[in-house]
Amino acid sequence: MTAISNISNAVRVALFATTGVALLASTSVYAEEEQQIERIEVTGSKIKRIGELSPTPITVITGAQMMEMGITNVADILNKLPSSTVGISPETSNNTIFASGLNKTNLRGLGSDRTLVLVNGRRFVAGSSGDSAVDLNTIPTAMVARMEVITGGASAVYGSDAIAGVINIITRDDVQGVELDASYTQPEQSGGEESQFSVTAGGEFLDDKLSTVFNFTYAKQKELRPTDRDFLNNPVNSIYNPDMSEGAPARIPYYGRKPLSWINEAGTFFANDGEQYTFDKDGNMKIFDYGEGLIEGPGNNGNYCGPSCEGYDPVDYGQIRTPLERKVFTLNTDYEINDNHKLFSEITYVDYQSNGESTPVFHTSNRLYADNAFLTDEARQLMTDTGMSSLNLYRIDREFGNRTYNQDRETLRVLVGIEGVISENWDYSFHAQRGQLDETTVWKGEIWADRYNQAKDAVFAADGSIVCRDADAQAAGCVPLNLFGENQASQEAIDWVSTSAGRTAKTTQTTAGLVINGTMFELPAGYVSAAFSADYRKEESETTPDQALIDGTIFGNTANPMKGEYDVTELAVEFSIPLLSDTFLAYDLGLDLAYRWMDYSTAGQDDAWKIGLNWAPIEDLRIRATKSKSVRAPNISELFDPAGQTFSSFTDVCDKINVELGPNENRKKNCQAAGLPAGWNPSDEWYLSNHPGSNAGNPDLKAETSNDYTIGAIYTPSYVEGLSLTVDYWAFEITDAIEYIDVATAVRYCYDSESLDNVYCSRFTRDASTGDIIDFVQSPVNSASFDVKGVDIEAVYDIPTDNFGDFKVHVIATYLEKWETNPTGFDADLQVDVGEYTDPRWKAMFSLGWEYDALSLEARSNYRHSAVASNDWKPENNNYNDIPSHTVWDFTGAYDFTESFSLRFGVKNVFDIAPPRNPYVYDGDGYYDTNGRAFFLGANYKL
Repeated sequence: MTAISNISNAVRVALFATTGVALLASTSVYAEEEQQIERIEVTGSKIKRIGELSPTPITVITGAQMMEMGITNVADILNKLPSSTVGISPETSNNTIFASGLNKTNLRGLGSDRTLVLVNGRRFVAGSSGDSAVDLNTIPTAMVARMEVITGGASAVYGSDAIAGVINIITRDDVQGVELDASYTQPEQSGGEESQFSVTAGGEFLDDKLSTVFNFTYAKQKELRPTDRDFLNNPVNSIYNPDMSEGAPARIPYYGRKPLSWINEAGTFFANDGEQYTFDKDGNMKIFDYGEGLIEGPGNNGNYCGPSCEGYDPVDYGQIRTPLERKVFTLNTDYEINDNHKLFSEITYVDYQSNGESTPVFHTSNRLYADNAFLTDEARQLMTDTGMSSLNLYRIDREFGNRTYNQDRETLRVLVGIEGVISENWDYSFHAQRGQLDETTVWKGEIWADRYNQAKDAVFAADGSIVCRDADAQAAGCVPLNLFGENQASQEAIDWVSTSAGRTAKTTQTTAGLVINGTMFELPAGYVSAAFSADYRKEESETTPDQALIDGTIFGNTANPMKGEYDVTELAVEFSIPLLSDTFLAYDLGLDLAYRWMDYSTAGQDDAWKIGLNWAPIEDLRIRATKSKSVRAPNISELFDPAGQTFSSFTDVCDKINVELGPNENRKKNCQAAGLPAGWNPSDEWYLSNHPGSNAGNPDLKAETSNDYTIGAIYTPSYVEGLSLTVDYWAFEITDAIEYIDVATAVRYCYDSESLDNVYCSRFTRDASTGDIIDFVQSPVNSASFDVKGVDIEAVYDIPTDNFGDFKVHVIATYLEKWETNPTGFDADLQVDVGEYTDPRWKAMFSLGWEYDALSLEARSNYRHSAVASNDWKPENNNYNDIPSHTVWDFTGAYDFTESFSLRFGVKNVFDIAPPRNPYVYDGDGYYDTNGRAFFLGANYKL
């Protein structure tokens, strides 16, 4: 900590000292300066610089490249980058009710909340309530001029959330006339089709003072189901090894469908005669058919049976990718007040829907009595013969349909600003923005829990009719529900039991920012440039669930209302200082400094800083290095999530047995300090019960801190025209990272810490008289850490020829040297993930392009290195830990028929490579392509 503090103080001194010199020198320098200095804007800094020099590692992807690749969502290309990992996406969000369909990117795998997404260098409203990450579904690809990916801590320049890096999306501003674009992607097997249509129009009006760019984009992505792909329809799971001999692995792969043997859609029960029974579609009782038989082996193998058995098969339900339907409107305008000042605005409106889906409601504790009016005589006789007054019906209630999570998200963002010239060498830019996200979530296929229990208890009335047993339920309109067989329930009964439920959410972002930048004075090596900025941001979020969700009266889902907000004021300064130029071993040497002060209404004051050095010993070689401190303040959800009741069974480590099993003497000492004497035990009642508590946010959270550095080189040999090679070594050390802690972990580390003064002890409450834990809160705390290191490599080689067109080779690769995370700070919980399939050693993109007159062709591959499922694997665990390397090739092309009309075409995943046949990743798991071979065609026409 001392070294870091010293560096921080040194940065502050350097910044303010440079400011003082600048203020003293600037007047005389400008008085002598006569020539016009041209300064350009470089991503990664708010300074406009003389010459195109990037102070930080940047990867650039153009909008044209995305279109030629058949990309219809900017998240799809970002997720292919070796420096990125899939965040939440349509492939990973199907069973995440409030997040279904979201598209968030995740630089370095450090989390979407640690990746800052900007549009034209400015913030964009969050993509889901309580969150801070931007939903990339709101960005139309037809409006993207380029995306600049800064893979390194950038909080000193851009503020919170930029720990892992920044995605800066630059929109088009050069459209003249009307441009129509359409594309369609058709997988070889049905499911997962994608289509997109856009209209982009722009021009200059009012004597060229007003320029506008308008875009409307409609995009649709259809769902992908497990039954749509051969490799998904034939899954790879795992079972306990039937071979239990010494040395044999505990688990082995199981190829093919594996239905559950004790539940199905017609209903199944176990009788006292030892048999399992089910019903045909008409409700007639029969012996359950196990097909190929129960799966042999220990553990829970017997819960599953062969593919043709009558059990419930999850392959028939759910989605691998949720569907998306997006409508995006964008209008950007510039108005020149005069030669020195310009008004600008950005308006974005997005409306999109996504539908998650899971199984119908199901019941495993479902008691029905022998006098149920819907039982057949044969079933009732069996119960009489075997002495059963009731049966427990295990059932998937398909009558109510699959449970669907229908999401509708509307985003409106309005930004206005003014920018211009203060003096010959100083510019300014001011903007104010208001962004709002409205989310509506509706659960369909739900049921009223009480009505279900009343309706299933059907009996004969005195007149022979079938009624609900409960008289009050009858009076309320209860309609008897037949659960024996499939689709035997009347529509009236289904209507009486069925319901839907919903939640609305509103997220609002208000920002204002001022940037003043310019050249301060000239040193022998060049001009000192600076940028001063002030920012204000307010984030607000609230959710309003239906009363049924609050009360917990529907099947399986509860939710509580939430409301939270915070604001932050920030002041920042940057300097770019040329130190040497055109001298021996210093063709160019420059120093970059940045400092940001932040004051959060929730997390308090904090700061971020950066020191960067750019050194070109010769013209062909540039070496760059940065050292920075970045921060991430907790978001609204982490701070203000409402308390929702939960129950948990866990061990009290202070009991008579466990207090002696601690890793050190801390446990015994702390348990006694908490008032629990030696030999203490919880009460018998405590041991025998699940304990009530709650899940909630934590308003006491503070900001996360990342200390990171990069050192790299750019080599552009003058003797090989068109060749450039970039290598950057990077490292992140994140402390006080926010981690969700369950009660078992909190109790354990409360007493295993050095003292009781720690983040865990406040998470639970003991009874003052008995010592029993009577309440707890499972919530996020600042307990985690990350230690991540690696190397980025990028090479570009443009090869023009006189007779055979132009060739281009492009390689982007990331080598992961280290990936360690610790959720608690205790040595025993250290997780070493590098080399696991989530974080392989190598990831790479390779492309070979060729252009000849109006024709362009490209072969592109994505590579994931071979990996393991777990670094903690032992031979006795399983025999499927190894996951092979994976390469997918795309072949694409374009042809310009005229200046106005062009056609794009291609085949994605040309060789139809499926995910590795491994229980962990056979379904893609968000890391591997699940669409298979797909053909796309696109056209662009300019009017």
